[in-house]
Amino acid sequence: MTTVSPARRYVRHLPSVAMLFVGLVFLVPFIWLVVVAFQAHGTLDLAGGGGFTLSHFSDVLHQSSFVSSFGNSLYLSIGTTIFTTVIAVLAGYPLSRFQSRAQRYFVYILVFLTGLPIIALMVPTYDYFVSLNFINSKFWTVWFMTATALPFGTWIARSFIDAVPREVEEASWIDGANRLTSLWRLVVPSIVPGICVVAMFTFVNSWSDFFIPYILLQGSNNPASVTMYSFFSQYNVNYGDVAAFALMYSLPPVVLYVVVTRWVGQGFALGGALKG
Repeated sequence: MTTVSPARRYVRHLPSVAMLFVGLVFLVPFIWLVVVAFQAHGTLDLAGGGGFTLSHFSDVLHQSSFVSSFGNSLYLSIGTTIFTTVIAVLAGYPLSRFQSRAQRYFVYILVFLTGLPIIALMVPTYDYFVSLNFINSKFWTVWFMTATALPFGTWIARSFIDAVPREVEEASWIDGANRLTSLWRLVVPSIVPGICVVAMFTFVNSWSDFFIPYILLQGSNNPASVTMYSFFSQYNVNYGDVAAFALMYSLPPVVLYVVVTRWVGQGFALGGALKG
């Protein structure tokens, strides 16, 4: 019977301890949001914030910019998600199915663009937007956000398309289907989880994006991520309103995640039942 030394036992539990620490780092700010949002006089210090109240939510909901800012966030996020997902699938398909000498370099470019900081693109982008009179246009801001999300989306879509057997498409070609038909009827249904990954990642990033709308949009076209910035002034910060706004701001991505995961799970169950 072999005995495990204490040092090796500690090393075995080290990953669990590290994950617990990371979880607490992310959990503590959320606990602060929940507590302060329902305190009458919430501050950075959780103690002494007063009794329970819903006044902060009422104050935020009655602000004139609340509805418009959330509407702008939905416009930017949904538009960017739709364009990015569709174009990523259409771009990932030829990268997966066609082989060429330039393909490897194109993939390297995708990887490079995925890690390129957005601040490196904003100065020339702002100059172009000003010269083309696109400043404060939500439509063109959506297209720019789509361009920034496409490298990662295309990379993920290509990876999922690679897992679809080519023989399935070749059989449909024999029956008279073209590539677009086989893509729509065979490949797309097979990569629904990958499409959901691209859509979720794009929506969450677009919803939480502050820098791009802050530079390209102004006034009533600002999304909720930029409107939250107005709660901070030089001499005073209403932490209760900030926490209430942040809680409501975090709901759409959470709801979308729950809905998408349940829908994908039901799709897998239905697919397994049909195969059985």
